[in-house]
Amino acid sequence: MSTKLLAVTGNPVLHSLSPVLMNGAIDAQGSDYRYFRLTAQSAGEAIMVFKMLQMSGMNVTAPFKQDVIPYLNHLTDNAQKAGAVNCVFVRNGQLWGDNTDITGVELSIRQHPEFLKDGKMLVIGSGGAAQGVIIAGQNLGVEVSVVARNQEALAKLKDQFGVKVFSLNDINTLVKQYKIIVQALPSGVKAFDPEILTSDCLILDANYKDSVFEPFIQKIGFKFLSGKDWLVHQAVPGFELFTGDKTTAQIMYNALDRYKFEYKGRIALTGFMGVGKTTSGKILAKLTGYRFVDMDDEIEAQEGMKITEIFKTKGEDYFRKVETEMLKRYAGEQNIILSCGGGTVKNPVNQAVLKSDFVTVWLYASAKYCINGLDISNRPLLQCDNPLAAAEKMLAERIPFYASCAYALVCVENLETEQIANKVYEQISRTFGI
Repeated sequence: MSTKLLAVTGNPVLHSLSPVLMNGAIDAQGSDYRYFRLTAQSAGEAIMVFKMLQMSGMNVTAPFKQDVIPYLNHLTDNAQKAGAVNCVFVRNGQLWGDNTDITGVELSIRQHPEFLKDGKMLVIGSGGAAQGVIIAGQNLGVEVSVVARNQEALAKLKDQFGVKVFSLNDINTLVKQYKIIVQALPSGVKAFDPEILTSDCLILDANYKDSVFEPFIQKIGFKFLSGKDWLVHQAVPGFELFTGDKTTAQIMYNALDRYKFEYKGRIALTGFMGVGKTTSGKILAKLTGYRFVDMDDEIEAQEGMKITEIFKTKGEDYFRKVETEMLKRYAGEQNIILSCGGGTVKNPVNQAVLKSDFVTVWLYASAKYCINGLDISNRPLLQCDNPLAAAEKMLAERIPFYASCAYALVCVENLETEQIANKVYEQISRTFGI
């Protein structure tokens, strides 16, 4: 398999914009990589799938940034300082962990060197994000102060990083004394009234959707960097770690600007034969209240013969044409669970439809697991002397196609069908609110 695989993992992970950024850079480079969301219940599970698929790199988000460390062979200096990893990559057969969240802050602020002349930075917040900001500030050579409500957390930061710490009661006075202010607080939290800011400061807010500062940018005239800037600037070095290729922040900004997604209740299940697309899909349909459709069953009903007979009498090309027409038809429906045939992803037209019109979930397991106990009498491509070897070859050929279409991957190895359905439903419901 020449195509190299990349992913982002976390729990939940379907909300992640990392695939938008990374695939934007991949497309711009014309690189033979595929990047998708990897759902997992634990860091250990994520690393297991990483190894099974022989992946080249993986972004790591909450809550796995600390948990993943015991599974790695080496850490970069930034990852060691932070005690957290957001990038896993392979070097000489060894797993490395880096923390480009730190680099993202550095690169964002370096775009505006005039503010660094002041020589100091104020960080608002004392959680995990604040630690990365502190390290970034120290890497930039400025004195870092932290203001927060949690006195115990402040004391730990002071001991660990040697920063100055202040109570949140002092924030109005502190804000007026710093040119660089980084807010690392949960979305929607307002630690102080932005009206007190002046035009000669730089604000970096970790949030990229609903920053409390945005309504005041034009009125006051301060320089504002959102979580979008932080997101892009941590992704650029991550891409370079994973691929060895260069990219630019502008390419990723452009990808974000082009990205439009509206959930319409169309879920497609793809994956190799025997992963449980049909059986788990029926359970998932009950959980969501959506209609369930099995593509292979529908084609057999439409053609009046079994798939094996279609292959024998009319050929695979004919079957694939019918399959594409049916997929396009279902792409116009809403609230549907669609179980796709194992080879649906081979067709570039189908790939485009699955990427643009469905939340496509790739159910993944090894070929050996898939055909263990599988009735291959209606599997025309396994009618041979060595079904396992044929299955392994087929799966290896199709993995790049599954990855290309996948909104997310769910590893189903050793899971019962009900567990598969629940795992998919948990991710879908947490992200899209169904």
